[in-house]
Amino acid sequence: MENRKIRGQKGEEMAVLFLKRIGFQIIALNWRCKNLEVDIIAMDVGMLVFVEVKYRSSGNYGDHRNQISTQKMHALFRAAQAYLEESAYQVEIRFDVVCFVDNKLNYIKDAFWKY
Repeated sequence: MENRKIRGQKGEEMAVLFLKRIGFQIIALNWRCKNLEVDIIAMDVGMLVFVEVKYRSSGNYGDHRNQISTQKMHALFRAAQAYLEESAYQVEIRFDVVCFVDNKLNYIKDAFWKY
C-alpha cells in the first residue's frame, strides 16, 4: 500500500504532466517559505498560477470541490504573497486545484480567491 507521501508525489507528478500538456510553463515545485508551501507555481498565458494538488485514493471523503479548507486557502494566499514579494513577477495571479480522486483527474481553474 502506498503511503501518503508517495501518493502525494505521484499526484504532483501527474499534475505537472497535465499542466504542461495544456500549455502551462512550470516555474517551481513544492516552493516553501517558512511554514508555507505551494505545490506548483506555473505561468499560464501571462498569469501566475498557484496550484494546489490533492490526491485521494477514494471519493469517500467528499467531492473534489470540497478538498481545500478555508485554512488551506488562507495559507496559499500568504504563500502567494510571500512568493510575489520575493520574486520579480508583477502579473495577475490565480489559484487552481488539480485533484485526483479514484485516479480520475479533476481540474478546477480559478478555484478560489481571497475574500
